[in-house]
Amino acid sequence: MDTIKFQNKEYKAREIELNELGKILVSTTSLNNALMINGSNYVSNEAENIDERIYYFIEEDEIELNETDLVKLISSQTV
Repeated sequence: MDTIKFQNKEYKAREIELNELGKILVSTTSLNNALMINGSNYVSNEAENIDERIYYFIEEDEIELNETDLVKLISSQTV
């Protein structure tokens, strides 16, 4: 499990392999909420840079799934 530090707080992140895309980075919706103002504008340039690295945001409990289940979840929601 990796972490992304933003505004002095650490957020969980994972790099996983998707057949269609190769390695992708996913993180939690709590990070997404911290990066955005009212879900439409970034709070800073740093927030935008972080967001551009992340392929998909998932719930806190979902980031703990094993890799197989996490790949299935993301594939079912994005393909």
